[in-house]
Amino acid sequence: MDHKSEGRKIHECSVCQKPLRTPFQLETHFRVHTGERPFQCGICKQNFKCNSAVTRHKKLRHSDERPLTCVFCKNSFKLMSNLKRHIQSHTKEQPYFCQKCPGSALSFSTLLGLNQHLVLRHGSKTGKTMRKLFKSVSQSCAS
Repeated sequence: MDHKSEGRKIHECSVCQKPLRTPFQLETHFRVHTGERPFQCGICKQNFKCNSAVTRHKKLRHSDERPLTCVFCKNSFKLMSNLKRHIQSHTKEQPYFCQKCPGSALSFSTLLGLNQHLVLRHGSKTGKTMRKLFKSVSQSCAS
């Protein structure tokens, strides 16, 4: 089913009603329900739901290249997300705030730290917490 949201067409999964922005995202997401994994790594033969997942897999599992370098200490990384998390250790940035603590003054440098706090301090269930926090953030092949 298609819907409009602020002038943009929304494509809804017929199985779980998840809204997706493009027909391509809907097609890729639908593979969650069918189990289809039509893209294969040419090296280890592992199958994936989308071609970009194969590319990421090859970069992480079959390459020693670490093209991203920390400007503070020269450590190198394969993924930008890992470099950004590492740089936070130098800058002491804490972008993750607990929304359950009064005033949201309690912050963490990693999502893992926030999640551990939510589980230990507030009794949240990890999986539920992660889904709530990032429900609409990612429309990637893993969805």
